[in-house]
Amino acid sequence: MTLKSVGRSRGLVYGVLAVFALLILPVGQYAGATVPAAESGALSGFIFAKDMKTPVAGAVVKIRDIGGQKELASQPTDANGMFTIPGIPEGRYVLGVTSGKSDFNFDYSVHIKGGELGKISLALAPGAGGQEASEASTKKTGFFNTVAGRALIIAVVGVSVYFLFFNETSPIR
Repeated sequence: MTLKSVGRSRGLVYGVLAVFALLILPVGQYAGATVPAAESGALSGFIFAKDMKTPVAGAVVKIRDIGGQKELASQPTDANGMFTIPGIPEGRYVLGVTSGKSDFNFDYSVHIKGGELGKISLALAPGAGGQEASEASTKKTGFFNTVAGRALIIAVVGVSVYFLFFNETSPIR
């Protein structure tokens, strides 16, 4: 068998075409192979009171997918304040906590990776500078902390500066 006869062989041509087709074409979907589903992750952690030491029992942690708006929630926290949310699809989520006293929303997001466990500890402190609503309404502001008080200070300083530096004595007066 010479080199010319090998090049003209139908078996060789079909063999080369078969190997080329196996390398190029996606054979997996024709063989019945399925694409593996994305793994899901989990989030676990503890919920503490404002003092960051006292565990909060009975609080429910909720997460919401930023893109799809799908919401998942944990079981109520145990006596140690521990919660777990299993089966979370991979993605970015915002957090919220519902306790017996109030609802708390957090201004940051967490990224859950598939096949991994995320851990977080949260302290439930009220917003608005840490004041309760009753404390904020009873606290009075002083006059000089208002807009009118500050305007009065600026006017007095301006008139004083004028009379100190720009009031020229003239021989006519």
